Amino acid sequence: MLNISKSHSFNLWKEKQDFLISRLISQPLIILLRISQDNLDKLYFEDIIYLINSLISCDIKNIEIAWSPHPNWIPFIKELKKQFSEISFGAASLTDKRSLEAIAELDFKFSMSPVWDLKLQLRARELGILVVPGVYSPTEIQQAIDFGYRTIKLFPASLLGKNYINQIKASFHPIPFFIAAGGMKIRDINSWLSNGYGAIILGRELIKDCKIDPDLEKWLKGK
Repeated sequence: MLNISKSHSFNLWKEKQDFLISRLISQPLIILLRISQDNLDKLYFEDIIYLINSLISCDIKNIEIAWSPHPNWIPFIKELKKQFSEISFGAASLTDKRSLEAIAELDFKFSMSPVWDLKLQLRARELGILVVPGVYSPTEIQQAIDFGYRTIKLFPASLLGKNYINQIKASFHPIPFFIAAGGMKIRDINSWLSNGYGAIILGRELIKDCKIDPDLEKWLKGK
C-alpha cells in the first residue's frame, strides 16, 4: 500500500486531473480495451499488443484497460506499460475499494468509474489516484464538482444525448470538462465535441475481429 502524506496525495490527485485534461485537449479520444478471460488465463499478449500497435499507428495516445479481478490482470498491465511507454494508460470500470487498492502501485495516469461513489472517491484521493466518476444526473454532477472534480464522465452518454450539456450548463459555473462514454461511435465524435463535450470514449464499436475500424484513422487524419 502506498505510504504518502495527505497533502502530497491531494496534490498528486489534482496534478493528474490537470494532466488528463491537457492530454484530452490535445487529442479528445480515449480508447477502452478489455482483456479477454482466455488471454488472462494464458497470459497471452499477442492480441492486445496487435491492437495497441494498430492504435499507435493511428496516432492514438490515450488507452484505458477495463479492470478485472483476475490474478493475471496486474502482471498483464505491467507488461503493457513496459512495452508502450508512449501511451497514457488508464484503468476503467473501478467500482469498489478492492479494485482501487489493486491498482495503487501501477501508477496509472488516470482511472475511471461508471458511478459516483463518495467512499470510493475519498479513498482514491487519499491514495493520490484519479478516478474520474461516471455521473448521470445534475445532482451527481454537482456532487462531483463539490468534491473537486474539474473533469467528469457522463455515462451512459448515448442515453443522455448530445444536447444534454446545453440543457444543463446554465446551472453549473464553471462548466466541468465533460467526457462522453457509453454507446459512442466514431460517427458521433464531431457532433458531440461541437456540442460542448471535451472528449469521447470509444470501445467495443471500434474493434471488430481484432481489427480497428478504418473510419478512426480517417477521422484522425481529417479532424
